[in-house]
Amino acid sequence: MILNLCDIISETIHKPLFHNFYNIADELKYNQTFTSIDLIEDSQIAIEEFENIDTNGIGGRSTLLIYGILQSLFVQQDGLYHLYKCIVDFKVKQKDFFDLFSFDHEIREVRNDIAGHPTNRKKSEYYFIEKGVMSKYKFTYVGYTPQFRKVNVDLKTFISNQYNFTKRVLLFIQYDIDKKIKMKKEEHKSKKLQEMIFGVDRNRQLIYRGIRDEVRSFQGQLGISEIKKSIEEIKMELNSRYNENLPDGVYESFRLIYYIIQRLDGWQKENELLGNDDAEIFLDSLCKQLGQLGQILKEIDLEFEDS
Repeated sequence: MILNLCDIISETIHKPLFHNFYNIADELKYNQTFTSIDLIEDSQIAIEEFENIDTNGIGGRSTLLIYGILQSLFVQQDGLYHLYKCIVDFKVKQKDFFDLFSFDHEIREVRNDIAGHPTNRKKSEYYFIEKGVMSKYKFTYVGYTPQFRKVNVDLKTFISNQYNFTKRVLLFIQYDIDKKIKMKKEEHKSKKLQEMIFGVDRNRQLIYRGIRDEVRSFQGQLGISEIKKSIEEIKMELNSRYNENLPDGVYESFRLIYYIIQRLDGWQKENELLGNDDAEIFLDSLCKQLGQLGQILKEIDLEFEDS
């Protein structure tokens, strides 16, 4: 489940309504976001590899496995903390983050005791793993604080507690991302993009008159300017929704539409629109591009209704 949640979050953070507002604006934070997800995934794979190992270690000792699993748990905790900071609350302190999600602090303490700085812990404590045979999940370590201290560790409990902690954090992060996307949809859902393009058909007729109707050819200029105005209004609304980062399909439609309008407008200003076969071909292409844009806007409207 942890790996699946990481995949879902990785996909969701790249949705335009989140990515364009919360990632692109801060490239360093964006880089830290997806590298934190990778770290959480890699650590989870290491934890699962540990659970699948069927051995007591060389000579009855499993010290390497102990170091490995404790370090995997530790770095996964760091990955979760930084992912939470990047997406939810960049001001949160690590202790407050751990307390918020009922983290088992003993996991981190044990790792720091014997796999962090065991010979100089807190500058006055010294620890070592007890010699002798040990199982994969259970071992004992001792140290001086300066009083003699003995600690029995159950790694199976640690792994179970960390799994639940990790799941809680990832589910909350996914919830927060979904909430931010929903808020963006709610902000714009009442404004229908399809309605903003309704007047295009009439203006397209005006352009056609400018090309083929000697009596009413003057209407071509009005048709061109009105279509240009409608496209500009749609583009402004889309830029507001996607933070100036238009979806690829929309960008391509606008590029072609603006080029066609520019050519038609140029012919109009040079009094070369009337009777211009090339202009009629361009108008036909404009109709197709506007139709494709209308379909894209319909899909965007549906996306914003789904909130």
